[in-house]
Amino acid sequence: MTAPALQPWDLSHVKAGLKVTGLLALVGAPLAGLVRDARAAAWVLAGLAVVVLFFSVSAYAVAWAGRVSDQLTLPVALGTYLIKVTVLAIVLLAVRDRTWLDPQAFGLAVVAGTFAWTGVHARRVWTGQIYYVDPPAR
Repeated sequence: MTAPALQPWDLSHVKAGLKVTGLLALVGAPLAGLVRDARAAAWVLAGLAVVVLFFSVSAYAVAWAGRVSDQLTLPVALGTYLIKVTVLAIVLLAVRDRTWLDPQAFGLAVVAGTFAWTGVHARRVWTGQIYYVDPPAR
């Protein structure tokens, strides 16, 4: 295994993702309530909560793995993804025929939240100083 990283992992994108998701919730839930009903608004919030949970768990798990060893980051990222998708699939299969579920509102919220968090990640990569080699000593 390689030596632990000298610099702490930057998790500022999680805070930015939370802000963007908050804005989506402020717009999406009332809009779903107006267009459909209160149940749809609640499922928009539930979908956004799933997105926050997925991206936050992954970010913190990968950051933890990176502090231990750079070689652990990919297996931890893939492992957390597999666990989260499996749990979500089990839950969604268990509730698929329930009348209280609004799959359209939930699904649209998940898609919108995923695009928002992906945009946050892309912005971080495009604007952050991410070294692909060790920076020169000062």
